[in-house]
Amino acid sequence: MGKKAASASRHSRGLKANEVTEIFAEALQGREDAIRSRHQWLVPMLDQMSSGKKITPVSKPGISDADYAHYVDMSAQVGVYRMWAKNGRVTYDLNDYLAQELYRSTYDKLPGNIFAHLSHINPLVVLPEPWPITLNSNEGLVRGFFVYGFNSNPDQQTFTNEDIEGLGLLMVIDLLDLDTGEVRGQAYMRLYIPTSLKEFTFEDAVQFAGERVEAMYIPDDPKQRSRVWNLIEEILRPALGILIYLCCDNRDAVEPQAVKPSTVKRGKKAPSDRNPFWVEIGWRIGPRLHAARRAAGRTAPGPGTPSGVQRAAHQRAGHFHKFRVGPGRPNQRTQFITRWLMPHWVGLGELPEDMDPITTVVAVDPQRHDPLRRRGLKARRPLHPKK
Repeated sequence: MGKKAASASRHSRGLKANEVTEIFAEALQGREDAIRSRHQWLVPMLDQMSSGKKITPVSKPGISDADYAHYVDMSAQVGVYRMWAKNGRVTYDLNDYLAQELYRSTYDKLPGNIFAHLSHINPLVVLPEPWPITLNSNEGLVRGFFVYGFNSNPDQQTFTNEDIEGLGLLMVIDLLDLDTGEVRGQAYMRLYIPTSLKEFTFEDAVQFAGERVEAMYIPDDPKQRSRVWNLIEEILRPALGILIYLCCDNRDAVEPQAVKPSTVKRGKKAPSDRNPFWVEIGWRIGPRLHAARRAAGRTAPGPGTPSGVQRAAHQRAGHFHKFRVGPGRPNQRTQFITRWLMPHWVGLGELPEDMDPITTVVAVDPQRHDPLRRRGLKARRPLHPKK
C-alpha cells in the first residue's frame, strides 16, 4: 500500500471512528439528561460515580428492586462516560488488520499486573469492525468499550486510585432490528477483570466477570442464565486480547503531535463538546502484517502431510510466555517473568525473498507524556505497590 493510499485509508477510518464515538457520546449524554430531569434522587449517586468518589446508596423512592437496580446501573454507565469525558476523551483507533490478529491471539495464564501499564486514564476503544453477538432473541453488534477501574469495598468506580480491585469494561452494543437489520438502539454491559490476582486464566476471568454480572443482571430462567454466561465468554475473549496488547511495552501506539498552548483566551468547553484525543493503534504494523499474510496465504505441493500438501508459511497467534530469569543456582531463587510474544511465522521459506515477515512490532517512539497535562495520561506506577 502506497503512502497516499495509506493516508486515505487512515482518513476514511478516522472519519468513521469519529462518527462512532460521537454516537456513543450522544446516547450516553441523553441518558444523563434523562436521569437529571426525571430521577433527581439518583443525581448524588451519579455525581459520585462520575468523579471516582465512594458511592453512597440512596433510598428507593417506592420502586421495585429490579427498577432500582436498572436505574443504578444506568447511572454507572453514565458515570463511566463522564470519567472518559473529564479525563481527556482519550480514544484508541484500532487498525482493522491488527485487530484481526488480536482476535486470534491465545494465552494460558495472564499476569494481573500487566494492566498497570495501560498508558491513559479511562480510554475508549473503538472497534474497526463490530463483533456480531446474540442477546436472547435479539441480534447485536459490539462497537467498542470504555475502560475504568472499580472497587467493591468501598463501592467505587475510578481509575485514579492505586488500590483499585480491578478494571471494568463498559461494552457498547448496538441492538439490531430482526426484520431490517438496522440499528434500533444501544445497550451496555459492564464486565470486570480481576487485576488484583497475581495471575489468572481466561476461565478465571470469565468466572470473575460472570459472578458480578449476575449480581447486576440476575436472570430468573436457568436457560437465560446460561445464555448470559456464554455471552460473557463471547465478548470477553477478544476484548482481553485487545486490552493486553494495549498494555505491552512494544505496542504500536502513535499519539498526535503536541500542540503548543495558545495565547488567545477562549471559553472553556464542556467535556462532551471536546474533540477526542486520538491514539492510533496498529497503523504501522497492521498493514504490513496483512501484506505478509496475503503473500503467504497459499498452499504448495510437497511431502510432509498425508494429503501430499504442505502448509504454506503462516503466522502463529500472539501469546504470553513465561521466561526464567536469574542465575538459577540451588541457593538462589529462580524467578519467572511473563512477556507478550507477537505473532510469529512458520515456514518462512515459502515467503518471497523480498517479503519481510514482520515477526515483531515495528519500533515506535516511546509513549510521550502530555506536556500540558490535559489529556489524562497516567503516571507509570503499579496498581498495587509493594508495602
